[in-house]
Amino acid sequence: MDASLASLQDVLERFDWPADVAATLAASAHVIGYERGASIFHAGEPADLLYVLLSGEVKLYYGNRDGARLLVGIARRGQLLGGMDVDAAARSDDEHPNQFFGAQALSRCTVAIITRARVAAAARQLDTGAVLKLVHRTKADSERLSARMLAFLLMNVRSRLTYAINEVAASFGIDDPRGKLIPLRLSHEDFGEMVGASRPMVSKHLKEFARAGVFYKQDGRYILADRHAAVGPVQSSTSSTRPRAVAERGFRDAGRTPLRLAQQATGDSALPARKAIVGG
Repeated sequence: MDASLASLQDVLERFDWPADVAATLAASAHVIGYERGASIFHAGEPADLLYVLLSGEVKLYYGNRDGARLLVGIARRGQLLGGMDVDAAARSDDEHPNQFFGAQALSRCTVAIITRARVAAAARQLDTGAVLKLVHRTKADSERLSARMLAFLLMNVRSRLTYAINEVAASFGIDDPRGKLIPLRLSHEDFGEMVGASRPMVSKHLKEFARAGVFYKQDGRYILADRHAAVGPVQSSTSSTRPRAVAERGFRDAGRTPLRLAQQATGDSALPARKAIVGG
């Protein structure tokens, strides 16, 4: 079996598709490569294709009619993109929901695409309990992103930014003597889109974090400093000890705030709290 199809089968099995059904679906998939910056699908398009990210990273956006957009998440290898309704596909419903988010390649990536008809045929082989399990798994990421977006509406820019930084570090960070090294190539514009703020506003806060030594850029990559690690190059005097402590407390609080706000707004006490990287 081709390596990409074997990888796809593994991903489908992790999303609770039985091995034999996952193998059939993988064999029917179209595998497409996307260059950095390429659009994979847009918000509002029919959600009649199942997208599985096999390599690289993809930005997921929520956009409005005015053209403004909010970067709600960065998907990594092994994640589903988009929101196909497996239950509706299994019932052969005529109504096709639309994509709630759009997807754009953050790096060169490979995506497997499976048609709704193939998913429907595979789902009809399963009993009701297995289909419900699949529906729960495939909707979990979309529900999490929606809760995150709702929570962000209740937060100021600095809180959104500190949470977004912790979130990226938790998902993509590599252990480093200085803390967490983030290998993604993220610009101030990217951070602005993550938190729904202007580039100048985001740049102002990022400079403050860098001066405090908790989040800074070195050799082209961002580092989220461990409170016990050596301080970044920006901090060189004891006079910056207080700003660092204040910034650390901000990061620590931001690691818990968004989902707590989402719990209050939605009444869903099952939403898990996220632990912050710094000071957690």
